[in-house]
Amino acid sequence: MEIVRYILFAQVFVAFFVAGGLFFKSRQLRNITLSLLIALVGFHILLFLFGSGELVNLHPEFKSWFYYEIAFLFGPLVFIHLQCLILNKKKLQTLDILHGIPIIVFWIGYGDVLLMEGHLRAQYIDENFLTRTMFWNYLLALQMMVYAIGCSVFLYLNRRVLSAQRLQYAMFLVVAYVCSSILISYLTHYADSWRDFAWYYVILTFLIFGVGYFLVKNPDFLLQIKTKYFASNLSQKDMLRIQSKIEKAFKDDQVFLDGSFSISALSDFLNEKQHHVSQTFSVIILENFNDYVNKHRIEIAKKHLHDSKYSNYKIEAIALESGFNNKVTFYKAFTKFVGQTPSKYRKLKK
Repeated sequence: MEIVRYILFAQVFVAFFVAGGLFFKSRQLRNITLSLLIALVGFHILLFLFGSGELVNLHPEFKSWFYYEIAFLFGPLVFIHLQCLILNKKKLQTLDILHGIPIIVFWIGYGDVLLMEGHLRAQYIDENFLTRTMFWNYLLALQMMVYAIGCSVFLYLNRRVLSAQRLQYAMFLVVAYVCSSILISYLTHYADSWRDFAWYYVILTFLIFGVGYFLVKNPDFLLQIKTKYFASNLSQKDMLRIQSKIEKAFKDDQVFLDGSFSISALSDFLNEKQHHVSQTFSVIILENFNDYVNKHRIEIAKKHLHDSKYSNYKIEAIALESGFNNKVTFYKAFTKFVGQTPSKYRKLKK
């Protein structure tokens, strides 16, 4: 157990270091929410180490202070950060105040305990843990699970808006929070003491290291989002114009039949800036480029598979005729959008 405590203590410094680096990198809302989330995770770990050690007996005046308030903020920060990634949210809105309701409810119901003198509060909490404090542990677990479900659903519904890299990052963030929420719910009901929560905080450190590793590996990730979207002056009218050009290029020119076709090639064909085309896919078309291309290729493939002129063509030849580079990619895309393999689709026609 002591080794785990030393590891967690080291993680606190890592958390503050990562949070500081994110904050000073850019003062955009997406950076601020992520920086604050990681900093609060570090501070929460510090509170755990304090509450589960001997220091709490020396300084009981800090017992239970900020523990619940900080934990109530984890879910809102994850959700708002997702909004920044998916909806290009730039600033907080009036409705975001509603995220603070659990904290207000907590202070209304438990504030009298927090305002007690230190030693008296520590004694009161120990004597009335099951009747007063445990309720707020369950409420915290419930709030975290609600946000875990909400963030998961929000990400799933908007998954096609994100590029592969941004989707990978968002999925990691949500999965880390969901795992933490499930574990805190389990421990709230079954843990025997504060020390049992050590593994919960170990999982939280994965969030810190995971985000830190991702950003070290992709140092320009957040900057690219800013460059592509936040600094873009592309209007709704311009995006609708580009969408119309995209649809025409796919319908009339069938540009997607080129096996080496890319978003860069499409941008050149349309004579539009690549990040404007990318933004149009994210904001207006609501589908990532690869899926959009593959859906059109699959429609061509379906026609070929039903066309007697192509009855002697092998599946791989059909794939190449439809714009795919290889049979494996074709099979995956066909199964994804049609729900069955090309071979089965052809046999059913017969």
